[in-house]
Formats: sequence, C-alpha cells, structure tokens
Amino acid sequence: MDKNLTISTPGPEWPSAAPAALLLVFGVTGNVLALIILCCSSKSHKWRPFYRFVCGLAITDGGGILLSYPIIMVRYGTEFKFNYPQPLCDYMAFIFMFTIFGSALFVCAMSLDRFIAILYPHFYNSLTKNRRVVSTIVGVWIFAAFLSSLHLIVGLKSQSFFPGSWCFLDFVEDGTSNRILALFYSLTGIMILITIIVLNTSVVIKVCYDSRQKKNMCITKKKNTYIMVFLFLIVILFTSCISPLLITIFGHAIGTISGNGLLELNAIRLSISNSIIDPWIYIVFRKDTFEFFKRMTLTLGLISESSSTSDTPSSNKENPSSDQIDSKSSKDLANPS
Repeated sequence: MDKNLTISTPGPEWPSAAPAALLLVFGVTGNVLALIILCCSSKSHKWRPFYRFVCGLAITDGGGILLSYPIIMVRYGTEFKFNYPQPLCDYMAFIFMFTIFGSALFVCAMSLDRFIAILYPHFYNSLTKNRRVVSTIVGVWIFAAFLSSLHLIVGLKSQSFFPGSWCFLDFVEDGTSNRILALFYSLTGIMILITIIVLNTSVVIKVCYDSRQKKNMCITKKKNTYIMVFLFLIVILFTSCISPLLITIFGHAIGTISGNGLLELNAIRLSISNSIIDPWIYIVFRKDTFEFFKRMTLTLGLISESSSTSDTPSSNKENPSSDQIDSKSSKDLANPS
C-alpha cells in the first residue's frame, strides 16, 4: 500500500446567494423601520434612556449590514471569481466584528439600564441620566471599534473564510498570536453574554418579588409580566444567535475545531442574523405595538366587547331581579288600591 496515499474529503459546493440576499434586505429594512418607528413615536417615549440605546443598536446593526453585504453580493454575483484584496478583507473583518461586538455591548447596556431602573430607581432618575446615556453610547462604539481593530493594530491580518465572501479575525491558523487573540475575543464575548444573563435574571427576580408584594395592583402585574417576557425573549434569542460563533472561535483557539468551511459560515450568518432580529424584538414586538393592533382589531369588530354588554340591559328588562320584585311588592303593600 502506498504510504504517500492521503484521503481527502471533497470540498463543499458553493452556497446559494439567497441567504446573503435575505440578510441584506431584511437587515436594512428592519433597522430602517425601527428608526422610523422610534422617530414617529418620540412624543410618547420622549427619548428615554432605553429608547436611546435602541436607536444606537439600530444604527449599529443596520449600518453594519449596509456597509458589508453589498460587497458580499458582488462576490456571489461574479460566481466567486472576484477575490477580496487584503485591504478590503481587513475592512470587511472590521465591519463584521464591529457589528457583532457593538450589538452585544448595546444589549448589555440595555440590560444594565433596566437593572438600574428597577433595582436602583433613585440613582436611575438622577439629573445626569441623559448625559450618562449619551456617554455610554459613544463608549460602546469606541470600545467595539478598538476590539474590532485590535488584530490589525498588533500587526496581524484578517482571514477570508469560506466561500471567500466574508472576512474575520484569523482564528483558524495555528500561530500563537492568532490563537491568543481568538481566545481573547471568544472569552470577551462569553463574559458579555454572562453579564447580560445575570443582569436580566436579577431583573426578573426583582419583578417577581414586586409582583407578589402588590397582588392587588392589576396594572402593575400586567406591566411586570410584559417586562419578564420581554427580557426572557431578549436573552434567549441573543444567546442563540451569538453563542455558536463564540463557541466556534473558542474551539479553534484551543485546538478542538479545525477547518474553514460551512461550520464557520453558518456561525457568522447566525450571529449577523441577530442584527435582523434586534429591531423586530425591541420595536415591532413592543408593548405599544401590541396595544395598537388590539385597538385595530377592536375597531374592525374582530373582538367585540359590545356583544356581551348589549345583552345585559335587555335581560334585565325582560327578567327583573329579585330585588326589584321585592321593592315593587313592598310598595304595593304600603299603598293598597
């Protein structure tokens, strides 16, 4: 048997351009819609801190997709004949990493905002609240930009990943510097994720405790229930989208995962899909939207409240209550004919 004989698995076929096109269309459309709804409803929310964070998140997500995916579509449109030059690959890597880390930091900032608002309301309602929020938004962008360009600052290059349509930090090479940076990025992302989970869990516990203390306040219970569902949805969806990429990078850093193929492609697509889900969670599926559709269905007659109230007077007229009969009988006894 020939000792030089090697067994190699065939490379995967070139993927379809449909997923990338859908990410581009829905990503830009969703975030633009989110910004429009934010601006149109500014009189009701008055640009409170939470909504300022939503605005920063929509700008980060929508801008990241708009600045990267048209270039990706060129790669697909040329049937993978166009290869990114290294400067363009570094640019793509920066945009992708900035979008992912920026989104993660904004979700963390929003979770911290709810944590302080519910657990420390006196500190939250201080006079410097708006200034603190603006400083946090700028800080998020600066820190995300630093993390996204750190590998370029230390002299490393970005890596083009299968199918050559996206670039990222080189976490597939065996070099020590690449592995250290990959480990740093994955652990940083995991720490941000753990912080988000801890903050939201604390908020849910506090809301449950307050609900038990105020059992007779129906409005408070409804509001608390909405907050719990809202935060639970944030944690589950965000964790589902970002975890596969962090696990993949961490696996490459410690040597348990190797290669450059569909696994890495699906991980980055799933993490970017978080930028599409974000506006629909924070804006479209908010409490005011549900109340709007409820009012619309009531107006259109799909949920009729008048049917139950219209039957009550007629039944009272046709079937007088026992109190009315007793009152009439007492009057007849007092005034006999």
